[in-house]
Amino acid sequence: MTDFNEANRTVDPSSVSVWPIAMRYGGLVALALIVLGLVMYLAGMSDPANPSTASQVINCLNYIVIMATVVFAIKAHRDNDLGGYITLGRSMGVGTATALIIGAITAVWTIVFMTMIFPDMADAIKDAAMEKAQPGQEEMTEKMVGIFSNPFMVAIMVVVGTVIIGFITSLVAGAIMKKDPAPNV
Repeated sequence: MTDFNEANRTVDPSSVSVWPIAMRYGGLVALALIVLGLVMYLAGMSDPANPSTASQVINCLNYIVIMATVVFAIKAHRDNDLGGYITLGRSMGVGTATALIIGAITAVWTIVFMTMIFPDMADAIKDAAMEKAQPGQEEMTEKMVGIFSNPFMVAIMVVVGTVIIGFITSLVAGAIMKKDPAPNV
């Protein structure tokens, strides 16, 4: 039997890690995004060298899914791990960690995809960019596309972009969902 004080006791956030929830939410969503991307590629709905309107819409939906995942991870951590209370800083930590997991897994997938599944992707992107290059800008276009079509550079951009999206989303979501415990009197 618990007494009144025991029922109102809050969880010490320093005793609860953000990583289990970040790995669970981030890992599942990263795998879902990878499967979706692979299905679209195999079905011919996605051409990285010449993105269609449909693939651009799917990319926007991917970002929305990432943002929603960050919000759900913060809410689950607050409600399930911390007894209904969370600070803005803790929210940002959970959200950024979740985005980092998503970014890291999809970055590894990007390297695998660009080196093993579609090794000609970099050349296809370069060719498409060169066709659209302005006269006199071919050399600069080739340099820029060469840098940004390297699988490892793309993987780094995936991680950085996903973490930035997660950080901003967790800042907004954390400001909305923060709930400090009542001070013990």
